Amino acid sequence: MPRLDKISLAFLLICSNAAAQTLEVTAPVMAPRSTSEREPVGTLMTLEHAYDIAAASDQSLRIAFIEVSKAELLPKSALTKIMPRVSGGVGYEKSSTTYSSSQARHSGTAQADLTLTQPLLDMTVFPARRKGVLAVEAKRLARQFTIRETLYGVASAYFGVLKDERIVAVNKQSLALAQEQQNLAQKRADVGEVTRSDVLRAQVSVETARRVLITAENTLELQRNTLRNILNLPPDAPLRLAEPLPYKQDVPAFGTLLASAYDHREDLRERELVVQQAEQAKLEVRAQYAPTIVANGGPTVTDSPHAIPGSRATNWSADIAVKFPFFTGGQRELDLVNARLLIDQAVLEKEVLSKTIEGQVKQAWLNVQTLEGSLTAVKAQVKAAEQGYADLQNQYSAGTAKSVDVLSALQDLSSARLDLTSLTLDYEVALRGLEQFSGTFQDLRVRQLMERKR
Repeated sequence: MPRLDKISLAFLLICSNAAAQTLEVTAPVMAPRSTSEREPVGTLMTLEHAYDIAAASDQSLRIAFIEVSKAELLPKSALTKIMPRVSGGVGYEKSSTTYSSSQARHSGTAQADLTLTQPLLDMTVFPARRKGVLAVEAKRLARQFTIRETLYGVASAYFGVLKDERIVAVNKQSLALAQEQQNLAQKRADVGEVTRSDVLRAQVSVETARRVLITAENTLELQRNTLRNILNLPPDAPLRLAEPLPYKQDVPAFGTLLASAYDHREDLRERELVVQQAEQAKLEVRAQYAPTIVANGGPTVTDSPHAIPGSRATNWSADIAVKFPFFTGGQRELDLVNARLLIDQAVLEKEVLSKTIEGQVKQAWLNVQTLEGSLTAVKAQVKAAEQGYADLQNQYSAGTAKSVDVLSALQDLSSARLDLTSLTLDYEVALRGLEQFSGTFQDLRVRQLMERKR
């Protein structure tokens, strides 16, 4: 090989070695990720799948179904007032007579009776049964409302995890940019272009970003644990959530939403049934003033073992009694006053709930409007912050910008990105919340669950 080529090869090797050493010194040092920081490994879960898991395992839903089963006993309980009753009794009476001649005579009588009681007329049965039927319908509406609330809670927790995952990703980007700025400041300080204060400012920015990232990662794990609890998953179950498709964004007018809420909200319809139950309870108390008719009958067997043989006798009796409850100590009158107060209370509670629903729908509608406007503004803010940071970083590299300006631009960029991440996911939840408060969220799924468990 010619001598000149050997010299050229040696020169190239020296240059490449120096470049490698420079990269090794100036590259940002990233600590290995701990086990808790690694991405969860497991089956990809969709929002629809999360709905199905909650519907099959949530304890509040199971309690709601039990409440319906308990309410279904009330109409049957009312009918027991006119069902026949059978009672019986057994007794033995023994007597002894002692004479002056010290002689004694013993006798005994055994008696057994069986009585059939058949109420023929009890006016309290009819309002009691209607009250029970209304209670069943009210509990079914409460169950439907619980299903809808549970599904909305799943959606909120699901998007909460997605939101915190994006926040962690943004904070990692901010940390990487802060480390790049620190490395750049260190390189310029090494050649005497800037003072040591630039490096220290950059180091403060790096450590601040690192602390924010640690907080975000722990918040993410807490949000994942909340979703696991809602879905009744083990505490260490991995969660890999799929990004849902964009939700429909056709927001109706407030008046349309409020009318839908008044028509579909199960809790409001339940309060209407509670008012009707109170009215039937009042009728049940008033029915206690009506007479009752009861038929009784059955055999009575009497046997005297110490009497002559064949002394067993069987007597049959039957009677119909009509009872007129003229005065019962005043308790019935007090119950009637209490029933009237309960009606007034139920009506007032329904009116309060109507006002609450109006406030919820209004707040949800305004929240969507606010988020729509904020998203438009924050998207422009992120674009401007990215360009501003890039320009200042280039100017700092060229020596025409100060370190404090670059770090301030980096903070503005991180803040804008976090706002965009939060508002984007909050908007998805707000759109679903608008349907939840208007009583139409996941309507088809709710109806299917009601039919499946009926």
